[in-house]
Amino acid sequence: MDTIESLVEELELENKREAAADPTTRQVLGLVEDFLKHHRVLCYGGTAINNLLPEHEQFYDFDEEVPDYDFFSETPQEHAMMIADNISALKIPNVEVKPGMHLGTFKVFSEFQGVADVTYLENKIFDRLWKEDIVRHGIHYVSPNFLRMSMYLELSRPKGDVSRWTKVYKRLQLLNKHYPLTCPAKIKVGTELDEDQKKEVIHLLKTHPIVLLGFSAAEVHAKRTHWTTPVTLLAEAPTIEAITKGKATHVTEGNELIPKRTDFMDENGLVKIRFYETQACHSYHRTADGIHVASIPTLLQFFYAYMYTNAPEDELTRILCVAQRLVDLADHGSREFALLTPKECLGHQETLIDMKKHRSDLYARVSKDKESPEYLASFFNYTPGDKTRRRKIRDLLKKTLKR
Repeated sequence: MDTIESLVEELELENKREAAADPTTRQVLGLVEDFLKHHRVLCYGGTAINNLLPEHEQFYDFDEEVPDYDFFSETPQEHAMMIADNISALKIPNVEVKPGMHLGTFKVFSEFQGVADVTYLENKIFDRLWKEDIVRHGIHYVSPNFLRMSMYLELSRPKGDVSRWTKVYKRLQLLNKHYPLTCPAKIKVGTELDEDQKKEVIHLLKTHPIVLLGFSAAEVHAKRTHWTTPVTLLAEAPTIEAITKGKATHVTEGNELIPKRTDFMDENGLVKIRFYETQACHSYHRTADGIHVASIPTLLQFFYAYMYTNAPEDELTRILCVAQRLVDLADHGSREFALLTPKECLGHQETLIDMKKHRSDLYARVSKDKESPEYLASFFNYTPGDKTRRRKIRDLLKKTLKR
């Protein structure tokens, strides 16, 4: 058996090297990299993490592996189409653009091999990321903080693809090593809850399926009892609606990075409790007295996402400093809970089957008009053709996808 396994490993490595050394593959990837250098796009994902690390710490060997470029764009359909046209101009057959499994992502294929994943990101978030990007060899990459957020997101979802956790955590440790978080200033501390307020929140946590989030949860992890206002909580939509029904609230809609938020106001109009709606199944710890506290990966994912909102600068500074302490606790600190990634979680985790069903239902609804904004935003596909057809499709995209 050992002989077969060794042979399999040897053959897989040979096949990878052969694919990576293929002249056409190299030519196409060079073309994609050239596109990245000359357009307003931002690389993220595994290749981004790898390329931001010192060469001796990089985990990809491009003599053995074909790079997989994932990048954000404000106009992903147009950019995917441009890459496909550039590849087709090399006289390479079987070039096409297809919608990815995740809505808003468009995959470029060359000879049936994926060479680029282009994902839509709304302008406000894109602008924020663009201002803090890192440029390496002419290619723009998202910031280490954004990459950290993406990895903590994966580690915070025990009903997601847990087969990736070992790989993700190793990469996260490398990123934290070479791009450590730094607390930029002395931070402003929030107003501490009095005993009655704290008892009220604890009663809420014990009697409803709710997870303690935010700065107060970070205090629990640090083995401290300093809870501050507003108290941030995580719950499913029906729970939030039931608790806040008939009360003074302010709702902020979510986006790609952060979920819908409901602020519960006190009699003076100040935010008393801040509820975030679950987007997936977010991991938490259960304390001895029955309170659910968000895990460090869940906390960090929310903290980093919150940094890409219009929050005041002093609040962002506080978030960065608390995030630094949490990262230290996660990596080597003395924390309240021994397990970094607990199995317990709150919320519904969309499965691959759920995603396929959702896509199928959406396709049935919007596919009657293949020139509608709704169809093009999710199901745009393209095969390079003559100049007249190219111009027609580009004009259609500009006309229907005004953002």
